Amino acid sequence: MNEIVQLNSKMKLSEHFTLGELTKSGSHPEVYNIPSHEVIANLKRVCGWLEVLRERYGAPIIINSGYRSLQLNKKIGGVPTSNHLTGCAADIRVSGMEQLIRYAAILLDYADESNQEFDELLIERNRYGAIWLHFAVRAIKNRKKVMFIQA
Repeated sequence: MNEIVQLNSKMKLSEHFTLGELTKSGSHPEVYNIPSHEVIANLKRVCGWLEVLRERYGAPIIINSGYRSLQLNKKIGGVPTSNHLTGCAADIRVSGMEQLIRYAAILLDYADESNQEFDELLIERNRYGAIWLHFAVRAIKNRKKVMFIQA
């Protein structure tokens, strides 16, 4: 299968994050995963928070997953109501539980300080023991949902 080439993958969504970084799929590079203008606007909103996280943590942030097209979301077994489908979420790679908790604390502190709402801050663990931080922010109707999810 041929990999889909995204012509504007180097487009900056913020100072340190690119469109390619928030739309890549390491597991299914053959799947069409090109975002709409609305999705790009949502990704920029998420990247605003990621920039704060990067600055306060003092190191680059690695994104495992950002926007997912419907086809990609189905291929990886994502939930049909995922914030990834609208570009409102990012799964952030962590090196361990300590880093994950620090990331979560930074984002929660920033929400309080800036009086901004987020939709989801989820500490996720899969059946193989891998952990990551799922963070989502919508334009409206944010739920401030904080949970631990074990798959």
